[in-house]
Amino acid sequence: MTNNLPKISTAYQSKLISAIVSVSAFFLIYLLLILASLLMIFLLGYGAIKLLTIKVNYFTIFGAAGLFSIGIFVFIFLIRFIFRKNEYNTRHLIEVSRSHQPELFDMIDEIVKETKVQTPKKVFLSPDVNASVSYNSIFWSMFLPVKKNLTIGMGLINTTSAGELKTVLAHEFGHFSQRSMKVGGYVNQAEKIIFETVYNNKDYENFIMEFSGGNIFFKIFGLISVSFISAFQYILKSISNFLFKNHASLQREMEYHADAISTFVTNPDEQISSLLRLELSDAAFNYATNFYIESNQKYLPKNLYENQISLMKIFSERNNHPYINGLPKIDIEDLTRYNKSRIEIEDQWSSHPDIDKRVERIKKNETQNTTSDHRPAGEIIKGYENICETLTAKYLTLLSIKNVGEVIDGNTFTTLYQENNAYQSLVSGFNGYYERHTPILEHVETMIPDYGIHHESDLFSDKKVSLVYEKAGIEQDLQTLKYLVSQPKEIKTFRYNGTLHKAKDAGIIIPQLENELKNVTAELGENDKLIFQYYYRLGNDEYKMSLINKYTKMTAIDREFDEFQESLNEFIGYLQFMAVTLPFEEIRKYRAKLLKAEKPFKQKIRSLLESSAYKELLTAEENNLLQQFVNSEYIYFNNDRYLQNEVDSVSLLIEKYQTLLNTYYLNTKQELLNLQLEVSKTS
Repeated sequence: MTNNLPKISTAYQSKLISAIVSVSAFFLIYLLLILASLLMIFLLGYGAIKLLTIKVNYFTIFGAAGLFSIGIFVFIFLIRFIFRKNEYNTRHLIEVSRSHQPELFDMIDEIVKETKVQTPKKVFLSPDVNASVSYNSIFWSMFLPVKKNLTIGMGLINTTSAGELKTVLAHEFGHFSQRSMKVGGYVNQAEKIIFETVYNNKDYENFIMEFSGGNIFFKIFGLISVSFISAFQYILKSISNFLFKNHASLQREMEYHADAISTFVTNPDEQISSLLRLELSDAAFNYATNFYIESNQKYLPKNLYENQISLMKIFSERNNHPYINGLPKIDIEDLTRYNKSRIEIEDQWSSHPDIDKRVERIKKNETQNTTSDHRPAGEIIKGYENICETLTAKYLTLLSIKNVGEVIDGNTFTTLYQENNAYQSLVSGFNGYYERHTPILEHVETMIPDYGIHHESDLFSDKKVSLVYEKAGIEQDLQTLKYLVSQPKEIKTFRYNGTLHKAKDAGIIIPQLENELKNVTAELGENDKLIFQYYYRLGNDEYKMSLINKYTKMTAIDREFDEFQESLNEFIGYLQFMAVTLPFEEIRKYRAKLLKAEKPFKQKIRSLLESSAYKELLTAEENNLLQQFVNSEYIYFNNDRYLQNEVDSVSLLIEKYQTLLNTYYLNTKQELLNLQLEVSKTS
């Protein structure tokens, strides 16, 4: 038995103390609010009695009842969450036992022995891509040493090796060993209180006003009750932010500690490989599920996990992930390659650290380096295929998908998915240079003179591609810094190039980054010019003219896209009022603003139709749709009701307009790249 498991860190201890202080403060304030409501009942009740002793008549009786009701309503508001049932639901799970799954329980026994924790009370298999530790009763876990349950997702088992599954379970057993999980029980109860009192209280407020009926006295007292409730809600909401941020901070440290335990009793390589594959596995499962949801019950899966494997292969091929030991291998560089941001802001609300940070910690953790087990994890599950099919049926029921569609096999699913989700990507023959970069050259005809001979490999080298993502990273960082300047109180600190800064200092860094952006943009522009000259030199006269035309067209489309997109975004904002319920007078006010905003928007569409680079690309149907809107005189709302045909028409116009802007932009770019690729192959 292991006697030297990783100890909790100083950071963990600090975050634990902060979480305990915040949850204690919350319940203290909540208790004070309850005492305040009881005091209200006493004082208002005393006032009601005094009122009746003065004189008993119609007015004093209603006045006394109204006074007393204020305290009662406020008290009920604070304790009503207790009467909400929250039963532990396992209908979408399969409980497994040692006799049913001996190999799985052998693995669990081994981890229990290594981590020196209690054996889980129950073990469940769930449909999703996850593993978790939970209590049957969160309420009693706050006061008693209640045993925890272990839930293992079949979507996780389906996409890991046996060794990787062991590292995941060891991580969860790391949570078993954490007494700080009990804090989560208190936070969960606090969250329940806050949800019921702050966010799920509208029905109760409506009940108070309805209970008041038509009596003017009760109406007044009902409004007073709601006002007190609003004040109490404000107090609870204010303390909730402090509570949840501290708990989220503790949870992140708990994840690091659970990782350390997993690394120690297994090995870092399998732990990292399973962690890096998790996002791909989850995406494959969710896309497979969404396929059946979007089919509107036309199709049903027999085995959703077979579909998950198929999509994981498709996604891996698209992203050049190699398969090793039957599973895709994801490198940390695959997650960080395109992220050149130098600003780090800790997500104060996240319960899990970023994967790259977890991987960095895991590599430094102490380990016994147990032998890797590359068998598919599904091999340790008896009746694996039957369980997959059973969990598929349970998951569909959970999603309210009725058993009425055609059950399709894995091959049919793959064919249908690829037909409905054709993979669109720009030509990949340029080392990814154009995936996030568009070549924009003003007055390209003036760049025809050759300034020297360059090799294609140099123009699209890793260094040049890195410039594209460096530019994107600077632009992202500038947006972040400008947000920090505009909202100085929302985030206290951030890291830039690894150095800690106060949010108020964000404005100091902006000029530096703007200068860097200018230099990188100029460097990319110079490379784009060299690329044009390279391909221009390769082709014949007809090709040369075509290349000039396509660069000119791309530059015009790019410039106009920004103009048309900005106009569209602004106009969409004036349509938002139609999506919510408003008083008629409010609707009329918003409609007036919409009709005024229509004029410049229609003028912009008229410009697209008559004088833009887009006009030659439009189909007759698109042209007619845009022209019809330009000529329209919609009023949208009349006689206290929306004119649905006009509302639907403008919604269709927005959808089609956005689509054609995006489609023709990408098509223009693709045509240019195809032309370059074509001459490159023939030269």
